[in-house]
Amino acid sequence: MNFFERIYGVFFQPRETMADIVRKKPVWEGIIVLIIVSLLSSVLAFKVGISGQPIQPGPGFSHAPRLNNLFFGFIVFGSIFLNPILYFIYAAIYHFLAEVLGGEMYWREEKEEGEAVVLGTAKGLYSAVCFAVLPSIFSALISPFLMKFMGGIGGVLLGITVSLGIFIWIAFLNILAIKENYKLSTGNAVLVFFMPVIVGIVIAILMAIFLGSVFAGVFSEMMRSMPPIQ
Repeated sequence: MNFFERIYGVFFQPRETMADIVRKKPVWEGIIVLIIVSLLSSVLAFKVGISGQPIQPGPGFSHAPRLNNLFFGFIVFGSIFLNPILYFIYAAIYHFLAEVLGGEMYWREEKEEGEAVVLGTAKGLYSAVCFAVLPSIFSALISPFLMKFMGGIGGVLLGITVSLGIFIWIAFLNILAIKENYKLSTGNAVLVFFMPVIVGIVIAILMAIFLGSVFAGVFSEMMRSMPPIQ
């Protein structure tokens, strides 16, 4: 497959396309896709006013245009430089979890022509993870306008529903890539994908419990140290 065939295949032949990507490992193509989709999503969200409502100038505050430009510049910088690094970290975590769950690392697949393809690589997974963001382009095009122009709770709920559907689609593509790359069962591939989310939720809950107990102790001590009300 070439670059445009892979883009088409992500939407209409996901299983074959993810299998091709983890075998061919088109890293730079994946990075290009990730940057374009990230830029489009972020810029549309900013312009429509979903991810960041443009700051309006007011009495005594004349720096709003400068702050808007600064925020817009940060969005562009993040889409071009930070997102590829973030997805590199995602791929590294998935690669580690796949090994922990018994995935086959750096295994060779023999071809009929006598060639051998090495799978189970972080490079192949990173390429697939980048291509897997393609469906989010629909969320970028639809959700902001639903929330902005439909108005009311209906528009918000419909936008959230669209975003949830896109997330499930992206998760499906990632799970296909993980399963194909590491020869994992469907259940283990799902676990690899969702485990960082599960761990993050558990850590957040534990941190909330810890901070709650600390603040409760401090507040209780403050109440005891206060002089009695006459």
